[in-house]
Amino acid sequence: MSTENNPFKEELTPDNCCFVMIDHQVGLSTFLTSLDPALLKNNILGHAKTAKAFDIPTVLGTSWPQGPNGPTLPELVQLFGSESIIDRPFVNFWNDETSRETVKATGRKKLVMSGLATEVCVAFPAIAAAQEGYEVYAVIDASADWNPLVTEVTMKRLTQAGVVVTTWVAVLAELSNNTQINGVHIANLLSEHMGQYSVAMANYLGVAKNADMMKEQIGTPELMSHL
Repeated sequence: MSTENNPFKEELTPDNCCFVMIDHQVGLSTFLTSLDPALLKNNILGHAKTAKAFDIPTVLGTSWPQGPNGPTLPELVQLFGSESIIDRPFVNFWNDETSRETVKATGRKKLVMSGLATEVCVAFPAIAAAQEGYEVYAVIDASADWNPLVTEVTMKRLTQAGVVVTTWVAVLAELSNNTQINGVHIANLLSEHMGQYSVAMANYLGVAKNADMMKEQIGTPELMSHL
C-alpha cells in the first residue's frame, strides 16, 4: 500500500490516539477461552497500564454487568476509576450515543480498541468507527472469543474493513518510538506482563549487579578493561 493512500502512515503517539476498552468484565474474561484466561487478563492489564503510562485518554464500556457478563475487572476499576466506565443498553458500543460522544470528545482520530468478545464488542464498533473516518487499531490479544476460529474469522473481517490488527506489545512499542518516556518504565511494564521479557530483565539486572560488585572488588575502570 502506498503511503499516499495509507491513513495509518502517521504512527501512534500519546497525543493522537484514544484507547477504547469494551466489556472487559469478570464473567466474559473467564468463559471466552480462545486465550487462556490468565494470559488474557495479563494482556488486558498490560494494555491498560500502557494507556496509564502514556497518559492516553481511555474510554471503558460495559454491558449487562448485573448478569452473567459480570462487573468490570476490578484491576481496571482501580486503574481508571468507576466513573470512567459507561454502561450501555446497546450491543454495539458505537450505537450508544454516550459512548460514541465520549470518544469523539477526546478529539483523537486514532482509536485503539480491545474488548470481549472480539467478534462483536470489538468488530462492530471498530468497523462503524472506520466507516466514519477514524483510524482504528484492534488489539487482538487483549480481546478474546469462544474459540480461536472465531478470532481468525473476525481478524479477516476487520482487515477487510480497513482496521489494523495488532497486539498490546506492538502498541506499546509504537508509542514508545514516539516519546521520551523512561525506558526503564517500559522495561518494567514488559517484565510484569510478558513472561519471556521478565527472564531477559532478570538476566540484565543480574549482570549489572555482578558488574557493580566486580568494580567494587577490583577498583578502577582501567583494571576492569583488562578482564
